[in-house]
Amino acid sequence: MQYQFSHIGIPTTDEKEWDGFYEPGKIHYTNFEKDEFRIEWIKCDDDSPMPDMFRKVPHVAYLVDDIEEALKGKDILVETFSSGEGVRVAFIVHNGSPVEFMEITK
Repeated sequence: MQYQFSHIGIPTTDEKEWDGFYEPGKIHYTNFEKDEFRIEWIKCDDDSPMPDMFRKVPHVAYLVDDIEEALKGKDILVETFSSGEGVRVAFIVHNGSPVEFMEITK
């Protein structure tokens, strides 16, 4: 399995100039592609269904060719979901920290 670095996600309680909102997870986010250090800021609404680890601990994200293959044998934190057209995302727990896998098909 090949993992290609994508970005770092950092939870915050501060207000930012949000680039988007993922309604099912109630997550506000910035576009990491616009940041010179590829940082994505995330903020969950109080009633977000996302796990505490996602809400409070920074994560590193990797692009993968096959998300099902990447998830085999891993400790799943957040099951696979689509964050946009042609994008599938899932989170695992690795050594006590969240790691994001992204599969982009578009």
